[in-house]
Amino acid sequence: MTDLVLVTIPFSHYCDKARWALDRAGIPYEERAHLPLLHYLPARLAGGGKTVPVLKTPERTLCDSTDILHWVDARLPAPRRLFPDEPEARAEVVRWEERFDASLGPAARRWAYGHLLPDLENTRRLMQQNVPAAEALAVRAAYPVARALLRRGLNINPESCARSLARLHELFDEVGAAVSGGREFLVGDRLSAADVTFAALAAPALFPDRITRWLCPRDQLPAPMRAEVDRFRATPAGAYALRLYSHHR
Repeated sequence: MTDLVLVTIPFSHYCDKARWALDRAGIPYEERAHLPLLHYLPARLAGGGKTVPVLKTPERTLCDSTDILHWVDARLPAPRRLFPDEPEARAEVVRWEERFDASLGPAARRWAYGHLLPDLENTRRLMQQNVPAAEALAVRAAYPVARALLRRGLNINPESCARSLARLHELFDEVGAAVSGGREFLVGDRLSAADVTFAALAAPALFPDRITRWLCPRDQLPAPMRAEVDRFRATPAGAYALRLYSHHR
């Protein structure tokens, strides 16, 4: 039994960012996963708002993936922390992490949903995994309504998805240039919050093999999406993120 409860949407990349930090630190927690829209009430009951992840601890509730990373860091020795103590390195990590949270996460989510929501069978199968049985049953009947609500709430349309794809390419190019020359990490010589945030939030564009529990296997993706995913995986930034999953997740 653990005192920590993590409320998630199971396939959310922001939630996997929090999972990654907790798992890496060896901190036990109970995950309570819910479908989009149906997560609102559990998140609020845990002390959060409308978004997940929400981490409920005995002392307080954390309602943001970055806050969760900082909470985890406070429980680790300095060499294991995701935010370095050295001021200049820490500032660079924070700059990358904030950029990925604000730009990469929303772009990857919108682009991936834009491809997956029309794919009724695969998306419904994905949504039925890792959630309470009642929610898995409900999604079979209510999927068309949920799809419409998600499209409206996330502003998913062909034009916005095209803009998100362009933003993804821009960010992948920027990160690829930063890790050129064989650099293993974005900042310094050890894993940081910048690396974890990029890899986790890029997951909807890469479909890493390590997280098929949460995302469907790459070979189940619609053909146009799979082709774009393969292009992302072949970039220097994509290869860097996949190495992080292989060596550090």
